Amino acid sequence: MDQVTSLRFSWLRYLIPCLILCVAGCALIEGLSVYLQEWYTAKFMDAASFGELSSLDAPSRQTAGMHWLYDLFRYARLVLIPLWAAACLWLAASGFYEREIRKPVDTLTRASEKILGDDLDFRVECDSPNELGRLCGSFEEMRKNLYDSNYSLWKSLEERKRLNSAFSHDLRTPITVLKGYMELIRQFDGKLSPEKQADILSKMENQIERLGSYTEKMSSLHKLEDIIPDVQEISFGQLCAQLEETGRLLCGGAAFSFASEGAYEQAVYTDSELVMQVFLNLVSNALRYADTRVTCTASVSAETMTIVVSDDGKGFSEEAIRKAWLPFYRAGNDNDKEHFGLGLYICKLLCRKNGGDITIENNENGGGRVTAGFSVRKEAL
Repeated sequence: MDQVTSLRFSWLRYLIPCLILCVAGCALIEGLSVYLQEWYTAKFMDAASFGELSSLDAPSRQTAGMHWLYDLFRYARLVLIPLWAAACLWLAASGFYEREIRKPVDTLTRASEKILGDDLDFRVECDSPNELGRLCGSFEEMRKNLYDSNYSLWKSLEERKRLNSAFSHDLRTPITVLKGYMELIRQFDGKLSPEKQADILSKMENQIERLGSYTEKMSSLHKLEDIIPDVQEISFGQLCAQLEETGRLLCGGAAFSFASEGAYEQAVYTDSELVMQVFLNLVSNALRYADTRVTCTASVSAETMTIVVSDDGKGFSEEAIRKAWLPFYRAGNDNDKEHFGLGLYICKLLCRKNGGDITIENNENGGGRVTAGFSVRKEAL
């Protein structure tokens, strides 16, 4: 509000005209009463008879039926003047209440009811230039602060929910890989050489360490966007070996094929843990929709590494191509309760954190294809 007028001053604006009107009306009533008395005396009575009759008591005059109109003119002002004063005061008070108090009070009452009902999607609007108008402005500030606070809390809870869902989603695949190793040990129980057993145990240990590292990283986050890649040097050949082995364990040897393009000895600078997480999500999604086979190709250039995962299923629908990046999106015919609808959303986020991006499309011969890119420059963050 640009200009604030106090209620006291506002009341004076109504009270002063009321007093002026009251005094003028009382004077008019008094003057009219005197005039009518004089008129009645001059018309119907002479001074002598008036003096004689005025000395009579009221019952005598009433009994005689004389001078009642004179008495009416004489005493009516004693009733009309207080009534006029009260009417003026009531008119001033009513105008003051209607114009200065009623609207802000009604506004505050409605606002209080809405706030008590946890409804903060409204505005407290009042143009009264007084203390109540300022109170409405303070109420509006309070409402906005409550709205922002509740929105921040809701957003924090949603982020935590999404983070927990992503965490649960990403834990399933490493556990599946560990189960694959355990199944391999059971199948060749007593037939594996010590060297092969040591190799499997070493790979299981690596998976467990990666799982522990990922758990520690995720537990310290408030939201997925807070992930900071831990860029380290690793050879392209080492990374391809990890990808191929993990893919075969996840899909089975006959259902998975892997190819690489690029120099195995080339050093790449990236967060291999996040790259593996993207790869696991892509392979898991492809395996869910594949008919018989999942194919993966990894390639590297001077600045970028690309991983392409394809399946021979029915491919992506037009809706999925548009909405697959949305968190918790699942295809309309996907009734898998363990599928959170977070895989591609997480992959896109992690790719961008690693300086790349991800695209989805359909193969010419059918099936879906997802291409994930990562920056492998030494200065990449």
